Amino acid sequence: MISVSVVAQELPFSDHEKQIKQGNDRIVNENRPLLQRQDIFLQDLFSSDDPSGVDADSDVCVQVNTVKVTGVTKFSTKTIENLTQPYHQRCINLNHVNQLVTDLSNLYLNAGFVTSRAYINPQHLSTGVLEIVVLEGFIEAIESVHETLSETQLSLAFPTTKQKLLNLRDLEQGLENLNRLGKNQATMSLVPGNTQGGTVVSVQNRLGDGWRGSIGLNNTGVEDTGELQLDANLSLDNVLGINDNFVASLSSNVGEHDLPVAESRSVSLVGSLPYHYWFFRLSNSYFEYEQSVLGNNVDFTTRGSSFNSSFEADVTVYRGQSQKLNVKTSLSRKESKNYIEDIFLETSSRTLYLWDLSASYLKHLRKGTLTADFTVSKSVPWFGATEQLVSAEVDYQFTKYTLDAGISRHMKWGEQSVNLSSQMHLLYSPEVILASEGLTVGGRYSVRGLSQRALFGYRGGYLRNDFLFPVSTPWDQFGQTQLMLGVDVGASNLPEFPDENSDWVAGSALGFTFLHRDLSVSFTYAKALRTPDFIDDSQEELDVFVRMNF
Repeated sequence: MISVSVVAQELPFSDHEKQIKQGNDRIVNENRPLLQRQDIFLQDLFSSDDPSGVDADSDVCVQVNTVKVTGVTKFSTKTIENLTQPYHQRCINLNHVNQLVTDLSNLYLNAGFVTSRAYINPQHLSTGVLEIVVLEGFIEAIESVHETLSETQLSLAFPTTKQKLLNLRDLEQGLENLNRLGKNQATMSLVPGNTQGGTVVSVQNRLGDGWRGSIGLNNTGVEDTGELQLDANLSLDNVLGINDNFVASLSSNVGEHDLPVAESRSVSLVGSLPYHYWFFRLSNSYFEYEQSVLGNNVDFTTRGSSFNSSFEADVTVYRGQSQKLNVKTSLSRKESKNYIEDIFLETSSRTLYLWDLSASYLKHLRKGTLTADFTVSKSVPWFGATEQLVSAEVDYQFTKYTLDAGISRHMKWGEQSVNLSSQMHLLYSPEVILASEGLTVGGRYSVRGLSQRALFGYRGGYLRNDFLFPVSTPWDQFGQTQLMLGVDVGASNLPEFPDENSDWVAGSALGFTFLHRDLSVSFTYAKALRTPDFIDDSQEELDVFVRMNF
């Protein structure tokens, strides 16, 4: 019986690889809300100029042969000529002049130079030359009100310095970097400086505690390694004084279970640092499990572990009025070990190195957000990475492509406020890959209602839809209550079933969350709506989450 299991462990979709996949997915999803950042767009606070009283038919006009614009350093001569050319060799009135000045000012404003303006000095137009001066606004100083932020923090956060032209995009990026720290609630105001064109960027910051933590209990584990899970996390801000952040988290199964052995534990540590338009993150996570396998003649214990480390560098390559584009690269090391009865199984243990390159896009909508992320992941045979087990013909080198897209919207259904969130995840690999690096369709993080049996593959995806309704209850005086309705669908190829090409599943979820200060309690009932013939279609689950923040 044990020898058969050893052979099974050599397969890409072995139980060991599935356990590693589920354990690592849990770590990623538990850490996600702890690592989220705030996106800041402030262009709406600076509306474009709109000249009033424009009357193109005014009879009072002056012949202008040439328009001369001085003081421009940020735009090409061609760009300026495109604006001024319609006013050459014609008779223009005051309204035309105002329109041209406004167009030049808006050119700067829409590009983020919100303190730059075009204006006209007193002049005689008898020469036929209209002279327009552009005053390009610059930063006179960046200051912290009440000195809640150090000079080092400001210089590392804002990708600009004094005497440089003031661009709102740079200031938005600086505020985002500061507000990555949970202790900060930074805002800014622009104050006229002491010199013409100068502006003092005044940063106000509501300073909170430099640490945060929480402890939670839920029943979202799997039966084989413990359903009841206890987790805790701790976040520390600005430990090194350079806008750094460290997040530590751990989890373990607790309570009794039916199997003789059913255990799982994880720990992770993430450190991050923003620098101007760059963001760096170093992550380490460890997951281990141990379970009993009940055989026909003999029972035995199997256990496994994974230790993952990654370094990523993310840079914002474009920032617009309401959108931005980022490019990220990362290198990861993933080590997996597998044992049966304390015997190390070299054939099903491996070390992988993965090189990722991704591009992510974010669009800030009036009442929501649109996101998209495309990633190419390639394993590389570096530093002694496991390449291939000839005896098992398992190739550990692979390339995979993933696409994640999502939209969130706030809307009204009659008098009821509704928040809609739709998230899509697609994965494609030309060749078979390990289950721990592949696709899981079914479970709490993909298609809900199928946590006990999921589809594992390397070509497919899923779509999750959540409708969130804030509701009134008799206990509103004690906290907020939110109702959730979810509908999910997903499909995957089926490498575990040679006779099947692919199939699809669907699931639903209904739940509510109650928030009271630092306490949150949620209940979610999930049920499978559609499953293939080889999966029990009566799957359902009731998840309970309790969390206390401190």
